[in-house]
Amino acid sequence: MSRTHILTVALEDYFHGPAFRGLIGEKSWGRFETRYEKSALSALNSLARSGSFATFFVGPWLARKCPDVLREIVRQGHEIALSGDRGPGFRTLAPADFRDLVRRGRDAVEQSCGHEVLGYRRSDVLLRSRHLAGLQVLADEGFLYDSSLSPLAVPFPGEPWRRFVHRHEFGSRSIWEFPLSSQSFAGLLIPFAGGNYFRQYPEAAVRWFIRHWDASFEHPLVLYFRLWDLDPAQPRIQTGSRLRDLRHYRNGDRILRILTDLFEAYRFDSIAGSLQCAQQPLGESVASMPRVTARIDSARPEALSTPVSVIIPCFNEEATIQYLSRSLEELRAELEPDYDIQFIFVDDGSSDTTWQKLTDVFGRRSDCLLLRHDRNRGVAAAVYTGLCNSREVACSMDCDCSYDPRELKPMLALLTSDVDLVTASPYHPEGRVANVPAWRVALSRGASWLYQCVTGAPIYTFTSCLRVYRRSAAIACEPVNPGFLGVAELAGRFALSGKTIVEHPATLEVRLFGFSKMKVVRTIGGHLRLLAGLARSRFSRRPPGPTIASDHKEVQDNLTIATEIKTPGLNS
Repeated sequence: MSRTHILTVALEDYFHGPAFRGLIGEKSWGRFETRYEKSALSALNSLARSGSFATFFVGPWLARKCPDVLREIVRQGHEIALSGDRGPGFRTLAPADFRDLVRRGRDAVEQSCGHEVLGYRRSDVLLRSRHLAGLQVLADEGFLYDSSLSPLAVPFPGEPWRRFVHRHEFGSRSIWEFPLSSQSFAGLLIPFAGGNYFRQYPEAAVRWFIRHWDASFEHPLVLYFRLWDLDPAQPRIQTGSRLRDLRHYRNGDRILRILTDLFEAYRFDSIAGSLQCAQQPLGESVASMPRVTARIDSARPEALSTPVSVIIPCFNEEATIQYLSRSLEELRAELEPDYDIQFIFVDDGSSDTTWQKLTDVFGRRSDCLLLRHDRNRGVAAAVYTGLCNSREVACSMDCDCSYDPRELKPMLALLTSDVDLVTASPYHPEGRVANVPAWRVALSRGASWLYQCVTGAPIYTFTSCLRVYRRSAAIACEPVNPGFLGVAELAGRFALSGKTIVEHPATLEVRLFGFSKMKVVRTIGGHLRLLAGLARSRFSRRPPGPTIASDHKEVQDNLTIATEIKTPGLNS
């Protein structure tokens, strides 16, 4: 066995990956299937077989989710430290704000693992000398070490020693710095210390960098990997970006192979172990203090809860159902104090396992109604089927949650007695679009502008599926177009009929699972035909389209009711 080096692990789940920053925010983390327990067990087993130890850096959110995992990590002799990777760091925060952030983060991690936290990491290759004032904050707060530096290019001219483990002195205070290792080439520093570098660099180069460091320097090699690096079966998130996909998924199987070889060739220790320190257990009064969880008491008199149906059309969404389930639980928590919630799922003739997954996840719940078209008819037809079986106040939302379902709470408040439709509006001056391909935004925004011109209604967005309907008004406007066009058609016909539409500024985001079913060329042609029809209705002063008198036999013939609500007053 060769000399001892230092190994650090970012205790993250797959949806925390750096490639997803700006795409997946903390408000959405609770909707994802978590896999950190399985990945942590895999890492612990590998370390146990090799006789090595590591420092596991964890952020406050995950620390609160997995106290048992953290305590098992400590029990097996490893170290738990604080990660600040998911929030602002000392490059952007004022010292006082950084101090407050660090204190709250450390308290959360210590509460969960039951031991004192000695170290901090905010990995950042862009740190410069002027950013190091944050190290004094860490020293003042009693941290033993920091591991935030990942030298790149020439980050600290005239201070080559910052490339290696070193110590900062701040008067009577001091703190150790453990930079991630880098290779010098032509006067520049190239980071190679693990994770994404292991995936992107040629494997032969990575192995040569490690051997060269081991042979050339007395300083320990400081490596890292992320828990999800050990999980090749992690769910595939649709990023909408080739660059994001490369960063997160490229050569995913390579890291485990390299780590296995490293564990055989070298011995690794935690940072605290290399400093010959140990995490001390917290006092019993603190470590065993029960965490207080906010709880909303939903036991309210039935008369005070407004009956509301939430309609979710689904077509080939097998990859989305688990994410949807967690999103709806968040929505329920938001709405339950004031609303009696019923969920209506309409499987629009899916050819994959969507129907089976809907049945498995929601089929036995008394608050869920499952409906099924025997063939694919389109999203608007699915929404209309839901409306025919809904309560008077009915919401519709996308199965992929491209709009945050929790936006329905403020939207429901806007459905006053004189309002017929409330629609989410990313194109409202206060709305926003995030990470959606530009061509899709241009198509949708352009279509909405044309509908605004044709109908004369001051509405910014006609194409959003996140809506709150007054059922009696909506079923009188059965859409002629059953697909995506029908969503715009409903809003257009509401506008031409003089019904009151209110917009709620919202954020439209890219879908994270599955794929879009929209056919672009067909949709563009359909919008143009629909716009022509609406224009004829407006200027000829004829009613815009069929009414409730239309025969709904086709809808009922193509519908299977799989689960019925047993509660009386379903459509009240």
